Amino acid sequence: MLLKATDVFTPNDFPAHTYIPRAGEDLEGRLRRALATPKQVVSLSGPSKSGKTVLVEKVVGKDNLIQISGAMIKEPEDLWTLVLDWMEVPHSEVTQSGSTSTHQASVKGGGKAGIPFLTEASGEAGYQYSKAKSEATSATSQRRGLAQVEKEIAGSAFVIFVDDFHYMGRDVQVAAAQQIKAAAERGVRICVASVPHRADDVVRSNPELRGRTANIDTAFWGPEQLAEIARVGFTKLNVTITDVDAMYFATEACGSPQIMQSLCLQTCFITGTEEEQAKQASLTLNASLKRRILQSTSTVCDYSSLVGHMHQGPKTRGTERKEFIFKEGSKGDVYRAVLLAIAANPPRMDFPWAEIGKRIESVCAGGTTPVGSSYAEACKQISTIALNAYPAQRIIEWDENASVETLTIVDPYLLFFLRSSPKLASLAKSQ
Repeated sequence: MLLKATDVFTPNDFPAHTYIPRAGEDLEGRLRRALATPKQVVSLSGPSKSGKTVLVEKVVGKDNLIQISGAMIKEPEDLWTLVLDWMEVPHSEVTQSGSTSTHQASVKGGGKAGIPFLTEASGEAGYQYSKAKSEATSATSQRRGLAQVEKEIAGSAFVIFVDDFHYMGRDVQVAAAQQIKAAAERGVRICVASVPHRADDVVRSNPELRGRTANIDTAFWGPEQLAEIARVGFTKLNVTITDVDAMYFATEACGSPQIMQSLCLQTCFITGTEEEQAKQASLTLNASLKRRILQSTSTVCDYSSLVGHMHQGPKTRGTERKEFIFKEGSKGDVYRAVLLAIAANPPRMDFPWAEIGKRIESVCAGGTTPVGSSYAEACKQISTIALNAYPAQRIIEWDENASVETLTIVDPYLLFFLRSSPKLASLAKSQ
């Protein structure tokens, strides 16, 4: 049976045909050894959309992976409820026990024909009857949370994977960390995942986990690692993609294997390469076709509303913001200047103060640029707008307390959307 493109490139599923070990990092071996260490919690940190879940599934196996989202845990007990739900353990069970006794008796009677059960010959008839008496008792037992989870999977190959641990409320984190420690001590294997700047949440929530937690840090993927997804995947489809094109998409994927998978899949759709080719084929991608692939992929990470609010900025009181002229042919205020600077080449996820200033100068025309204090405030407000729109997530952050003030894009989908979608162009004012 011929492979389909959707089998090979799987942005929303485990990449069975395009799993790429990251050369030189031995992430699989480190995770395997950490999980094999008795009574140890594993803390896996890495950027959003960087393949943490895929890594865990590769090492543990899908059938042994009990995946729980931190966003679903509102109370500490929810963790074990969700685990028991995964195992399809009923919320309550009724057990019955009892005994049955039988009594027998016989009856004799006399009579004549025409009366039931009498025989005319003897004038007497008899019958026996029995009566059963049952006495039963029932008992209802409820789920027992951690104790029941321990009974079911302690010492087994099952691994509880708590993704996005940082999405829990602070108070819930503290109580959950205490219970996670207790579970690990009882032989339950647990791995928690979070983003880098929240990597120590599980230890901070319970300092007693320090020394009992194996920390494995991952980073965004490099272009060469991402390009390998394209090379391996298109080879599976009997299609050749040039190294230049593979590296082009790898650069645009903003460090995310998930975005790279989407780019490759959209390439298949747009070029009509939707299944394994009977004969060796080659892809020819011109600039227009690549731009179309980028725009099509941007629809799977739609940040239109958020970018619109960022572009508008907070409401002003009376005074209109100063407008600037930009090299791409539009004009706008400091908020447009910052967004154009973020979207400029080359793509990067963090922007220290000096880099922001340098990029703003590069997108402005006419010799006038926003002053440092105004774009610093714009960066701060853009971060606040994102936090208000998505309180449970961290999408973009302005850190003014760091040694160097830095704007960090936490979600690579935002950067990809800014660079690849037509949204910024649609918001432009003509000069």
